Amino acid sequence: MNKKATLFVLIILALAITGTISWQLFSNQNQNSPAGQVNTSNDFTASFEIFTNGTKRIFTAAMYHNQSPDVFIQNSDPSIIYVKKAGITWTDFFETLPFSINKTCLVTGTKETYCSQGNKKLRFFINGLEMPNALDLKIQPGDALRVTYGN
Repeated sequence: MNKKATLFVLIILALAITGTISWQLFSNQNQNSPAGQVNTSNDFTASFEIFTNGTKRIFTAAMYHNQSPDVFIQNSDPSIIYVKKAGITWTDFFETLPFSINKTCLVTGTKETYCSQGNKKLRFFINGLEMPNALDLKIQPGDALRVTYGN
């Protein structure tokens, strides 16, 4: 084969490879993120913390860990939430834990009750912004929820 023919074959091969790679990337992108929609990965982490009267509550007891395949915390760092299913709300997460929480009351696993009354309020912050309806929101990758109760 002469030099021109070899060069021509190499150029055709390079174009074919580039086209195949581009097509695969475009196909995967469209499958994972339909036009006009944000990619909603089903495997990400967020974090949370709860303070009652200035004391941070710790969730190291085994009764809090791995309570659902869809959303859970683990002993290694119980402030990290592992989200494995799309559309999980903060309420969905808290319903997996052995305590209850709503917009006005927190009842701990040991049955301590903290309800908004007078100057003491149950408040919710996502990424530093107060969000009274936080429990209704879907957990987003990297979200940090802080729940506080007190003055």
